[in-house]
Amino acid sequence: MESTKKLELPYWQEFPDIDLYMDQLVSLGNRYLSEISTNVITASMVNSYVKKGLISRPVKKKYQRRHLAELIIVSLFKSVYSLEIVKQIILQIFETRDTQAAYDHFASLFNYDLRLIDGQSIPDVKEVAQTEPVLNKVEEYTIRASIYQMLGQKEIAKHTSLSTKDSKK
Repeated sequence: MESTKKLELPYWQEFPDIDLYMDQLVSLGNRYLSEISTNVITASMVNSYVKKGLISRPVKKKYQRRHLAELIIVSLFKSVYSLEIVKQIILQIFETRDTQAAYDHFASLFNYDLRLIDGQSIPDVKEVAQTEPVLNKVEEYTIRASIYQMLGQKEIAKHTSLSTKDSKK
């Protein structure tokens, strides 16, 4: 399996501390997810997510760290669940903690699971806070599902490009 060491979600403090225009948000989202997801984020996708309530509305057409965090989570989870379920999960994630803590918790879980999956056995979902065990399990399972899907897509792409090269010889 290709090493996942270079694959990692950024943490909140790595996000720009300035307001972003749509093209900057899309560019950053794609840069952060380029090694993790094969899906490309577009401006029309962002507009659709805003209309559906998956991402908060921009303030005077400018996006902030919260929007970038929401975009990253939506982009990863939409390959696992319908957008309606993704919306419910995101609302719960950001309802239980402040935005920075919620996103950093998500990024920590994602990066932790990604490192564990890289050639190691996968531990059981850990019991976290007693007040929100169901949300943590859903978040954990969804993260793992998106990681497995990403790794599967990378393997398919690798083998598809190999068989394409072999057939050209």
